[in-house]
Amino acid sequence: MTERILLVDDEPFILSGYRRGLGRQFTIDTATSGAEALALFDAAGDEPYAVVVSDMRMPEMDGVTLFKRLAIAHPNAIRIMLTGDSDQQTAMDAVNQGHVFKFLAKPCAVADLKAALEEAQALYREERRRDAAARKDAIEVQHLSARLSHQSRHDILTGLANRHAFELRLANSLEAARQEGRQHVFCFIDVDHFHRINDACGHTAGDELLRQVGGLLSQQRRSGDLAARLGSDQFGLILSDCSLDDGRQIIQQLHQQMKQFVFRWEAGSYDLSVSIGLVPVTRESDSVAALFSAAETACNVAKDQGRNRIHIGDAQDAQLTRRLTEIQWISRINKALGENRFHLYYQTIEPINPVESEGEHYEILLRMEGDDGQIIPPGEFLPAAEHYHLSPQIDRWVIRNTIGWLDDHPDQLQALSLCSINLSGLSIGDEEMLGFIQETLGNSAVPPGKICFEVTETAAIAHLDAAVNFMQTLKATGIRFSLDDFGTGLSSFAYLRTLPVDFLKIDGMFVRHIDRNIIDWTLVKSINDMGQIMGKQTIAEFVENEDIYNQLHEIGANYAQGYLLSRPSPLCDKGILVLEQES
Repeated sequence: MTERILLVDDEPFILSGYRRGLGRQFTIDTATSGAEALALFDAAGDEPYAVVVSDMRMPEMDGVTLFKRLAIAHPNAIRIMLTGDSDQQTAMDAVNQGHVFKFLAKPCAVADLKAALEEAQALYREERRRDAAARKDAIEVQHLSARLSHQSRHDILTGLANRHAFELRLANSLEAARQEGRQHVFCFIDVDHFHRINDACGHTAGDELLRQVGGLLSQQRRSGDLAARLGSDQFGLILSDCSLDDGRQIIQQLHQQMKQFVFRWEAGSYDLSVSIGLVPVTRESDSVAALFSAAETACNVAKDQGRNRIHIGDAQDAQLTRRLTEIQWISRINKALGENRFHLYYQTIEPINPVESEGEHYEILLRMEGDDGQIIPPGEFLPAAEHYHLSPQIDRWVIRNTIGWLDDHPDQLQALSLCSINLSGLSIGDEEMLGFIQETLGNSAVPPGKICFEVTETAAIAHLDAAVNFMQTLKATGIRFSLDDFGTGLSSFAYLRTLPVDFLKIDGMFVRHIDRNIIDWTLVKSINDMGQIMGKQTIAEFVENEDIYNQLHEIGANYAQGYLLSRPSPLCDKGILVLEQES
């Protein structure tokens, strides 16, 4: 449909002349005053005027005033001014105040006005096309954000709450117990011998069993209780405002229902066996972590006692055990720091669809050497280090020795594109860490642009203001940032607008099954698509076989990291590592 054009002039014969000359090509209406023009605009409704051409000099309301009002009320209309006035300042005012697209001097030949109208129509169409594309993109982002927001709180496979949502609810329950004296019960459920279903019937059957167990939990829970999938074959249940005795009876009834449940797959039938641990949530409970430890320990006791049964645990005992264990680790960590018995490892991060050689890109990993020379993985000592605020010291050791090694190996530094170094949440909030990083880099030949710091999503969100300041300060020097374990917290995209990161590392728990699980595949694709829309590059962790790699290539992820490409290796294998002692 041809766009509508409005001609405004207080001389009717001029309007008649333009209509005769232009009426065959354009859809034209006319007005003899500014007030009439405004009324026609307001009455246009769903068929707005694309272009308005107005004389500058008119009684009561001149063209500049008309265009100023149209710029506010109908900003999409393209405005062309006609005037016989040779005063250039008047013309300039028309352009500046009325947002005039083109200024034509009167008398204006029909051919000149025709050319201006064609140009204005083309501009109008292009602006509407861009507006439509922007609205479409905004709607797609809104829909994707809504889906991911739901996924941030729910397990995709079972539809139950996920671990993150469960932990938040447990924290709220614990706070209510402390402040109001309310009692709750935390139930930890583990499907016994789940791997046998996967081995006998395949992962599709295993997923279906988990869905049915999730459905059973959802049906049997009371109103106000929360059921969640906590891990691969592990589920949780919070019985709100419930004593331990009442909770025991409720869970015994649930357990009987589960014992009677039969899982049918193809020609086979399988009885359901679950081990359950119960712990009370009271004002004496120590923390969410202690409750999880106690509930899982109680579940393990049920397994040790023969499986398919219930065991009631005590959070205080589990907490005491955990603290004793962590205190032992603290001593070992301090000793390792003092004796320089940490070791740097590296694992490559490779482009999935390289256009040209980018240089080496790898992540620095940490290992600790035990008293007997055994190499200890970080998962065993870093939780204790974070709990007792030792992680910033470890981070300093890693930064100092990594920068020192690169500085001492100029050939390796020249070949390097990007070196990623992990930072703990405590380091982000450490006011002295910024100065330490800048000083360490400043005393070396390592360009800041070759360093990328990895921060976990949960740590960044937990220290949001500090994280933003930390990142912005270091990014100003050229350092880049990667948001690690992305997708686990999945408040995720709500914070990406705030966090100035360059890379998203998609959590490996989603990546490792995308070759056989359409739900994980869809989630990884959604994260990647949103990351690309927001201008972030994506890195997929736990790439362990060719099928996963090919799926990531199809999805469009930028980088891959995992055992298919390389295993972690000592950094000293790339040269001679010179370790500096901390003064």
